[in-house]
Amino acid sequence: MLGCGRLVILFLLIKLLNLSFVSSTSSSSNNATRPRFHPSRGTDYYGDYEDITTEPPSSSSTVSKVPIPCDYDLCVEHQKTCLELAYVTGCLCPGISNAFTPPSPPRLWHLAQDGKGVVVHWCAPTSIVTYYIVWLKGNGKVMDRKISVEESKRKAVLENVEAGAHICVKAVNKAGNSTEDDQSCATFEPENTDYGFALKMGIIGGVVGLILLLILAVLLWRHKTRQKSTAQPETARVL
Repeated sequence: MLGCGRLVILFLLIKLLNLSFVSSTSSSSNNATRPRFHPSRGTDYYGDYEDITTEPPSSSSTVSKVPIPCDYDLCVEHQKTCLELAYVTGCLCPGISNAFTPPSPPRLWHLAQDGKGVVVHWCAPTSIVTYYIVWLKGNGKVMDRKISVEESKRKAVLENVEAGAHICVKAVNKAGNSTEDDQSCATFEPENTDYGFALKMGIIGGVVGLILLLILAVLLWRHKTRQKSTAQPETARVL
């Protein structure tokens, strides 16, 4: 009877040891295979299973490229438009009105005399332009004249322009013409160019030379007449 009781106690101890071993192995295996929780995109929180620390964004991600103004000169002709440069390079154009708004007046830069003609040089407005009109307003003696110039040009030559003539430049698009103001018009005043100065000096020199030749011719004529007058008495004496 005593022996049976010992066997029962020994059996119970073995059972307890097996249960404790199984529970420890199961808990360790659960810890080893514990999944990490990653929140789905769009959530701004994190799971209880992982401590995730956020890092500050790098400087490269926060710094953006600053657009630069387009390398476009309103007074230079035969160049790409500012809109074309902006499309290709991503540069910035000044505020340009659309094609359905009348253009702003161009700026008449200067007038330069070139022989018998006058070179009109202007700068484009900050507007969409289809073409330009260079307008010579007569002063009573000369009739008004207008010439059309393509959009890419900034110069035009007017022939036979008198002093005091009024010259204007207009920009044209689908909406109409630009208005006239002080910056789009100017009065032509001839310049004292080197060519004109040389021409005047040449004319003066020619007149002076002609006078000298006439004086010399008169002196020679008087000298010959004196020689003849002195020669006649001598011949009379010889006879």
